[in-house]
Amino acid sequence: MSISIRTVSKLSLGLLCMALAFLSSDTTLLQEAMAQESPAQKPPNAWYPRTEKIGPDEMFVVALGTGMPTPITRGQKSTAWYVELGNGDIFLFDVGSGSAENLFALRPDFHRVDKIFASHLHTDHVGDAPVVWVGGWLSGRYTPLHIYGPSGSKPELGTAAYVEGLKMAYAWDITGRSGILPDAGGELVAHEFDYKQDNGVVYEENGVKITSFPAVHVLDGSVSYRLEWNGLSFVFGGDSAPNKWFIKRARNADFVIHEMFYTPKGLEQALGFPPRQATIVSSYIHTPPSGFGKIMAEVKPRLAVGYHTIRQPELDQMMLEEVRKVYDGPLVIADDLMAWTITRERIIQREVVSAERVQAPPTTKGYAEAKRSGQASTSKYIDDGKWEGYTPPPLPDE
Repeated sequence: MSISIRTVSKLSLGLLCMALAFLSSDTTLLQEAMAQESPAQKPPNAWYPRTEKIGPDEMFVVALGTGMPTPITRGQKSTAWYVELGNGDIFLFDVGSGSAENLFALRPDFHRVDKIFASHLHTDHVGDAPVVWVGGWLSGRYTPLHIYGPSGSKPELGTAAYVEGLKMAYAWDITGRSGILPDAGGELVAHEFDYKQDNGVVYEENGVKITSFPAVHVLDGSVSYRLEWNGLSFVFGGDSAPNKWFIKRARNADFVIHEMFYTPKGLEQALGFPPRQATIVSSYIHTPPSGFGKIMAEVKPRLAVGYHTIRQPELDQMMLEEVRKVYDGPLVIADDLMAWTITRERIIQREVVSAERVQAPPTTKGYAEAKRSGQASTSKYIDDGKWEGYTPPPLPDE
C-alpha cells in the first residue's frame, strides 16, 4: 500500500482523494487517487531492501516491532523503530525482543547502525540490544555500538548499569570473537542522561538534534524522544500514560509515534485480565485508544502513528472507534515492516518486502582494514582434543 499525504496548500484533486482514502481506509478511493498521480510521482508500491537510496532531504522510518512482550510471532515483534536520514545517519529507537529479525531483513549498511535510543529498560523495548551489538559487529560494524538511555531512581536501575550488565553477561561471546573481528566493533558504550530532564539534548551531531523528556510508566526512568533534522521532526513515545511532557514536546511534529494500547475491555478479551487489572494496565501505566486520540488532537501531527498492541481485526475496530470519537486527523495503526518516506511535502507509506533467507550486505573496506589485535585461543587441554583425522587448510598470511 502506498499513501501520500501533503499539506493542504499543495493538494491536487487526486491527492485530496488520497488523503480521504487514507483517513477512511477506502482502498478503491485510494487506487483511484493514485491513478491521478503522474507516473513520475508514483513511488513503487513496496519498499525492497537495497533497491532505493534515501534522498538527501528525506527521512525514512520503518516499524521493526509494534507488538507486545508476548507473544512474539512472525507477524509482530516487540517495540523497535528504524530511522534513516538523507545525511547517512541511522538511529534505532528501542530494540525489543525479536525486532532484530526485522532489522536484518532491511539489509542495512551495518557499519552505520551504531546508535540505539532506549525509552526504558523493559525487555520488549531493549531485549534485542545484544543481538544488534554482536550481530551488527559480525555484519560490518567496526566501531562501538552506542546505547543512549535514561537514568533510574537508583544507579542499578539506569542505562549505564544495564550496559555494564550486558558486558558481563556476554563476556565469553565478545572475548571469543575478538581478534577475528575488528576490536572496536565489540565495544558497547553507554550514554546515560537524567530521566527528569525536559527537552534536554541527548545527541547533537551532523545536523541532527535528539532531545528527551520524561514519560509515566511503572517506575521512574522512562522517557520519550524528539529528533529534528533538516526541517523534519520525528517523535517517539515509549510506554507511558498520557503526560504533559509529551503534549508539549510533540506538538506539530511531522511523524509522531505513541502507544495505543488495548481498551480495558480489549485487554479482558485478549488476555483474560479481570476488569480492575485490565483497567490499571490499559489506562494507568499505558495509554488506551481514547487517551491516544486526545493526545493527538492536542499535538496535531502530520501523521499520528499508534502501536503496542496485537493486531487483530476486532481489536483494531474497537480501538479505531475510541480514537475517532476525539481525533479526526491522519492516523495509522502501525504493523511490523510498515515503512514511511517523509519529506516536507508529503509522507508516503509502504510495506517492506524482503526475502526470508538472506545474507548481510557486503562489508566495507573500513571493516576489512579495522584493527584486530590478538585472536582468542583455547588451552592446551582443549587443543590436544583436536581430531587427527582432519587437517584444516593452511592459514593465509592475511
